[in-house]
Amino acid sequence: MKYNLKSLVLTIGLAIFAVIKASETAEVENAADYFVRTLPGLPDSSYLKSHAGHVLIDEQSESYIFFWLMHNLHIADNAKLIIWLNGGPGCMDGVFLETGPFRVNKDQTLRPFYGSWNEYANVLYVDQPVGTGFSFTNQDFYVRNATQVPQQFLLFLDKFFEIFPEYSQDDIYLAGESFAGVYIPYIADGILKRNIESNTKYNLRGLVIGNGWVDPSTQYPSYYDFAIANNLLDGDYKNLAELQLKECNEALKKTVAIKIDACEQILNTILENSRKRIGKVDTCINQYDIRDHSDSYPSCGLKWPYELDTVYDYLRRPDVVKDLHATKKKELWVECDNTVNVRFNGDQSPPSITLFPEILKQIKILLFSGDQDIICNYMGTESMIKNLEWNGYKGFQNNTKLLWYVNDTLAGHIVAERNLTYVKIFNASHMVPYDVPLATMDMMYRFMGLDHHIVNKFPSKVESEEFDDDNNSNSEHKDNNEIWNHYYDAGTTTLIIVIFGVLGLAAFIFRGKIMGKIRRNTKQGMRVNTEETNEMDNFGIETQLSGDLDHFGDSDADDDDTQKLNNHQEKYHDEEKR
Repeated sequence: MKYNLKSLVLTIGLAIFAVIKASETAEVENAADYFVRTLPGLPDSSYLKSHAGHVLIDEQSESYIFFWLMHNLHIADNAKLIIWLNGGPGCMDGVFLETGPFRVNKDQTLRPFYGSWNEYANVLYVDQPVGTGFSFTNQDFYVRNATQVPQQFLLFLDKFFEIFPEYSQDDIYLAGESFAGVYIPYIADGILKRNIESNTKYNLRGLVIGNGWVDPSTQYPSYYDFAIANNLLDGDYKNLAELQLKECNEALKKTVAIKIDACEQILNTILENSRKRIGKVDTCINQYDIRDHSDSYPSCGLKWPYELDTVYDYLRRPDVVKDLHATKKKELWVECDNTVNVRFNGDQSPPSITLFPEILKQIKILLFSGDQDIICNYMGTESMIKNLEWNGYKGFQNNTKLLWYVNDTLAGHIVAERNLTYVKIFNASHMVPYDVPLATMDMMYRFMGLDHHIVNKFPSKVESEEFDDDNNSNSEHKDNNEIWNHYYDAGTTTLIIVIFGVLGLAAFIFRGKIMGKIRRNTKQGMRVNTEETNEMDNFGIETQLSGDLDHFGDSDADDDDTQKLNNHQEKYHDEEKR
C-alpha cells in the first residue's frame, strides 16, 4: 500500500510537471507574447502595430529564426502577406533601410516613412537562414547549400502560421533582393511542390526579386559589359578584365554553380581600376551604386548605405532588443553574418534560374533592376531573360517597353509576358527601395493587383509606347520630340488612323454635350474604369491574376509623412493594445 501511495504521488507530480511545461510551451506560441507594445524612439503621435520575436525551428540544436511582422495600415478586401528576405547570404537590413515604415534618425528617434510596403499589405521580415540578423543556433544548424534553404524556411513558416493562423490563407508574395534571388525561387519551389504533395497548402501568388543573383552564366560576364558601357575600365585593367572574362567563360563551360571563383576576379579588377587617392584615403566606386565614389578601398560599398551605423546603434540597444522579444540571442546584431556566408562556400546547387520555367507555369514573377548597380546589374538580368525559355517560348516575344511614370517623372520601363514581368528602374542602386521608395511601392501594389488610383497618394501611370534606352547608360532619357518622332516615321496609314481617331473623339465629345450632363458624367466614369483596367493589365500581361483587383476606402493625399501614417488609425482597431 505504501509503495502504491508513493507511486501515486510520483505520478501526480509528473503530471503536474508536464502540465506546467505544456503551459510554458503554449505561452511561447501565443501571438500575444510576440506583440510589440512599445518601440524606443517612436513618436508619440505615431503607432505601429507589429509582432516580433524568435520561433523555435529545431529543439535539439536550439535553433531560432527571428521575424518582425508589420501589420497593414489599411485593410484590403483580399488580404496580402509580403514576406521580405534580404541576401548576403546572411544579411538583413530591409526594415529600416528599404521597405519598412520607419527610418532611424541620428539621435536614435524614429521617423515615419511614406513609401513602406505595409500601407495595404502585411509585411513579414524574416532573418533567415539561421544565423542571420537576430536568428541563431546554439549548435551547427547552419544551411550549407541552396537546396537546404526551403527545408529550414518551411519549418519556420509552419510554426509561424501555427502562432498566427489568421494569415495562413492570405495571398502570399515572396520578395527580396540580391542573394534572395537564390533563396526565393528555391523556397517557392518547395512551397509549390508541397502544395501538391500534402494537405498543408499556402496561397503563394507571386515572386518579386530586385537586382537578384539568379543566373551566374549570364550575370558574371555582364560585369565586363556593364563596366565598358559605363567607362569603368581602361588601359591595363581593361586588358586584364578581358583575360579574366575568357577564363570565366571557360569555367562556366565546365560547371555552372551559384558562385564561380574564376569569375569573381572580374569585379575585383573593375573596383581596383576605380581606385583614387583623395587626401590620405584610397577611394573607389561603390559596387552597389556606381554614382558613389566615397567609400574607401577595398571596401568599395561594403560600408554603404551610410546610415548603417545609426541602424547598428539602434538594433544593439538593450531596450530595443527587449521590446522586439529578441533577447534569446546573446550576440549583438550585425547586418551581415559572415558565419552564414562561409557555410555556402563550395555550394554546388544548381542556379535558381533552373527553377524558373516550372515556377512560371504556376505563378507570376517580377524581376526589377536598379540601373546604377554593378554587382547584380540590369544587363545581366536582361541577358538572362533573353536566354530563358518558359511557357513555350524563349525570351520576350514582344519587346515593347511600357513607359512608367511616378509623380510625373519617368521611373523606368516595363516588359511583361507569359507570367514574367521585368522592370528596369532608372536612377536606382542595388537597393532600389532605398533610392526610389514611392516607385517600388507603386510597382509592388500594381504587381499584386491593387488599384493604384485608390491606394496611392501620388500620381502614377503606365503608357503603352515604344521606348529604346539601350544606348543610354547614364539614365538621360529621350525628350518629348524624340518620342513623337516614332509617330512621324510610322507612315501614311498611321497618320490617317490618327486623324480619323481625332475626328471620332471630337464627334463623341460633341454628341456627349447634346446628350446632357447626366449622360456625359456616366460616359466619363466608364472611361476612367477602362483606363484603370488597361494599366493594371499592362503591368501583368497574360497572368491569371491580372483581373483580381481589390477595392479600398479613403485615398486622400497628405504631404506630411507622420500624418500619412496616422490618417486611418482611428479606423484601425487593435484588440491587443493595452
